[in-house]
Formats: sequence, structure tokens, C-alpha cells
Amino acid sequence: MARNISFTIKYWKQNGPQDQGHFDTHEMKNIPDDTSFLEMLDVLNERLTLQGEDPIAFDSDCREGICGMCGVVINGSAHGRGSSPVPTTTCQLHMRSFADGATIDVEPW
Repeated sequence: MARNISFTIKYWKQNGPQDQGHFDTHEMKNIPDDTSFLEMLDVLNERLTLQGEDPIAFDSDCREGICGMCGVVINGSAHGRGSSPVPTTTCQLHMRSFADGATIDVEPW
């Protein structure tokens, strides 16, 4: 049975190649821990859009762990690992890999 977790997400935002860029921060509350990382980003993008903010741009294709398209750096690790020592694609990384109350940094690949 899934439990809900809350965490802080800091993601890199850059409005084009000439923009200096910066990290934006959002608090995420009550996200089921069986949610994949990309599904969590979809939830965040829905919230951002409803608030009139630009959504996070990220690549994804199959969302089945096959294509390797979903490349982001999560907490300094390519694709991210959460608490798991086993490398995985971002779409196969689930929020149960992160501690409740964690801060998660997301940067472009």
C-alpha cells in the first residue's frame, strides 16, 4: 500500500541560452510514494500551469525504462537514484526512493 510523502523540489529553470538561469523551489505535499518521478513532474507541471507559471520542460518518450530518453540529473546523479544504489532510468524511479521531507534537486542532463 502506498504512503504519501511531502518534499521540496528545486529545479533548474532557464528561459533560453542567453538567460543566466536559476533554481525554482516548490513544496510538494501528499504525493503517493508509488508515483514515478516523471509522473510527479507531471503533477508539478499541472500545478504550475494552474498558477499561471511556465511548466518544467523535460524529455520523455516510452516511460517504460526502455528508451533512456528521460535524462535528468537528480541530486547530482544522472537519472537519479533516490535511496537506491542501483542506477535506473528516471521513469522507473519512484518517489518511495526518497525520504519524506527530502529536498530533491533536478537539473538538465
